[in-house]
Amino acid sequence: MDPKKKNEVLIGPAVVAVANASRAFDAPVRYPLILKNFTLDVTNPLVSSRSAFIVLIEHIIGTIIATILLFSRQAQNRLYQQLQSFDRREWLSFVLVSLGSGLGLYFFMLALAYGNPTIAILLQKSQPLITLAFAMVIMHERPTRFYYLALLASLVGIYFMVFETFGQESSNELMAALFSLIAAGFWGSNTVWGRILTDKVDYWNLTTLRYIGGTIILVGFNLIVGAYTSKNFNILNETINTFWVPWPRDLLPLDFQIQMNGLISIILVTIFTGGIIPLALYYFGLRWSRASVGGLAELAFPFLAIFINFIFLGFELTGWQILGAIILLTVVSIMSYVNRKEYEKEKSPE
Repeated sequence: MDPKKKNEVLIGPAVVAVANASRAFDAPVRYPLILKNFTLDVTNPLVSSRSAFIVLIEHIIGTIIATILLFSRQAQNRLYQQLQSFDRREWLSFVLVSLGSGLGLYFFMLALAYGNPTIAILLQKSQPLITLAFAMVIMHERPTRFYYLALLASLVGIYFMVFETFGQESSNELMAALFSLIAAGFWGSNTVWGRILTDKVDYWNLTTLRYIGGTIILVGFNLIVGAYTSKNFNILNETINTFWVPWPRDLLPLDFQIQMNGLISIILVTIFTGGIIPLALYYFGLRWSRASVGGLAELAFPFLAIFINFIFLGFELTGWQILGAIILLTVVSIMSYVNRKEYEKEKSPE
């Protein structure tokens, strides 16, 4: 095997993992942004429309940035040619990727608002099961026994981190679980739809298409949920207090806050934690990973989120959560090695 190709196969799942791990920094910014500095009750209808509006603004900003990058790279003609080569299956994949981009994030935002953000993140990472199912049906992938064992280990790790919460009676936690699973459905299938499109579209152009398509979907969705209100537009001028719980905790007062403008907060998550850069890296890595492997690599997101949410938001870890995190870390660590072996087997001469 060509050394360069081997390196790309090794790097692919790792890049997917890094891209998704960066999203773990979303919660310290999104949580106060969604709940208006923790003053809103989740039963308030404003939470739903506010979440939809924030996701729309994110996609608009992402579309603007992606379009600027598209023309600065003088890649618009290439993108046009790539679109002309799309068949019906690829156009359907584009629509589904756009749907998953917008609505997946919307339901994830609701999950963060309704329950413990760490638990919401962990539960929606059941998506590797969804990715595997779609990969088997749509792309005709037949994972080896290792993938089933890895998925089982992943589910065991996730179970260890969530079962204590679901032992409590809480309608809000149940709603958070439902929203997380819906987000998992959108994002798990997006791994497969994106993998189909990377056969013809480079990862930068695919990022542009995903933002454009997601924005179109969200413009209509915001109209349906009645999100175009003065209260939501005021989000752009609000002062958001993000909480920083230092480690060790006696370095700063526990009520220490970092204040940011609402629009700046949205731009931050759009570019660095939940948008352009992670998404571009994600598709770059996905190009050199099988869809089932790409789904597993996304477990880096909830693993790191456990620690980020503890440091920045103060959500405590339990012994079971630590055990579950160790299991997930083990799965992610051996992923690149297995992906390389599969690639070598597929490309080896008969």
